[in-house]
Amino acid sequence: MNDLQTNSKRNHFIDACRGFTMISMILYHSCYDYFIAFGRNPDFIRSKAAYLWQQSICISFILVSGIVWPLGKKHAVKRGLILILLGTAITFVTVIFMPSESIYYGILTFMGIATLITVLYDKIFYIRKKTSGSNGNGKFPAGLVHIIICLILFALTKHLPNGYIGSRFHLLMRFPETLYSYPALAVLGLPPADFFSADYFPVIPWIFMYITGYHLGIIILKNETFQQIGTHRVPFLSWLGTKSLLVYIIHQPVCFGIIWLICHK
Repeated sequence: MNDLQTNSKRNHFIDACRGFTMISMILYHSCYDYFIAFGRNPDFIRSKAAYLWQQSICISFILVSGIVWPLGKKHAVKRGLILILLGTAITFVTVIFMPSESIYYGILTFMGIATLITVLYDKIFYIRKKTSGSNGNGKFPAGLVHIIICLILFALTKHLPNGYIGSRFHLLMRFPETLYSYPALAVLGLPPADFFSADYFPVIPWIFMYITGYHLGIIILKNETFQQIGTHRVPFLSWLGTKSLLVYIIHQPVCFGIIWLICHK
């Protein structure tokens, strides 16, 4: 881990990737407000294209956040607690002022929890690596093995909130309905039948995508070629990527206001 800490300069390419994802998110939420909140086309959210678009934003944002976790390892606990606090604040604001769009266990809350979980995961991972004495030289990189395992777990548990493990085409196991009777378990991915959140990111399955990013970051952030690419800023996108938290917090009310003006001309 020392090599990664030594080369922990800001990677502008990663910032650009996050900036691009932020633009995609703003456009998606603008469409959501126009088609759903203002009833212009309620079927929009049920279309396959909308679902794939939404999932691409979620996966990209969480994956990138996992990738950069090692760079902010020193302040990970503080950052995780702040994100949870901000996520809780958004819950209170939406419940009071926009009850029809209330957010419970949204992306910020998940990111905070995932950041804290990765603190523990990082300790366990490196203790095991040190104990085994394996550096992966001449072997299939251990990080890639972990990435493959995490992606498999993500795919298998993607529908846990719907009550089962597996895919839409092949059900492996259905979870007992009693596990979905406790509101407090919604954060883990076991929401009650009457649970609703306009922005819901349970720990399972999304923690597996975050940990995928963590391992990917350990691999690529030490790569000299990738470090060289990261020294070049992408106009606007790299800057936007550094403001992702602020943009996330303010973009929805701004988008909603603009769409409101458009719809009430």
